[in-house]
Amino acid sequence: MRLLTVLIFMASFSFSTHAETSDWELEKEEEDLQLKIYTREISGSSLKEFKGEMLVETQLTTLAALMLDSQAAPKWMHQCEKFEVVEQLDERNAITYFINGAPWPVSDRDAVVSSSMSQDPETLTMRIDVSVVADYLPIDDDYVRIPHMTGFWAFTPIAEGKVKIVYQVHADPGGSLPAWLANSVVVDTPYYTMSNLREMLKQEKYQQAEIPFIKNTH
Repeated sequence: MRLLTVLIFMASFSFSTHAETSDWELEKEEEDLQLKIYTREISGSSLKEFKGEMLVETQLTTLAALMLDSQAAPKWMHQCEKFEVVEQLDERNAITYFINGAPWPVSDRDAVVSSSMSQDPETLTMRIDVSVVADYLPIDDDYVRIPHMTGFWAFTPIAEGKVKIVYQVHADPGGSLPAWLANSVVVDTPYYTMSNLREMLKQEKYQQAEIPFIKNTH
């Protein structure tokens, strides 16, 4: 079944709050991938928010096709061990469930997420907004449920057939995380997820896909 996979997820482990934030700090840059990873402190939280930015030569429909392919999510979303649709509300909106693996002895996390895809009619920017709906499914004692998370993917077409991709997430992982893991996950999650996404977009089935509600050009 196709649906809004997005993503999220590992969103990884930053504490969700509406408190004031600091300026973004560049954590990692990969020139060959045209990829930059930023983090910023969140007031009242010991964990950071992350943002990845990348330029890719592709079409919006190609990106949408990948995002709507829920079965492919574990192949490219960093440390995603399971991803399934709980309820497909319509072609743009879905409730999904995912399990995010963690190194021993840290407990794996799971989350129930609402995702919504939209496109600005003027700029053609495609956006996928995600947020946790923690009580949608019963708690599984084998995992720590992620209680709060908000984030988005934004895909903005620019000159010369390229698309600027922004992946930004802030979440509360639930329970506690070792400082070394919290610090690495907010960089590794966007870096590997976006690097893998670039490779997935090369597949012909995504490049040739037609998504009726997404436009590549006016």
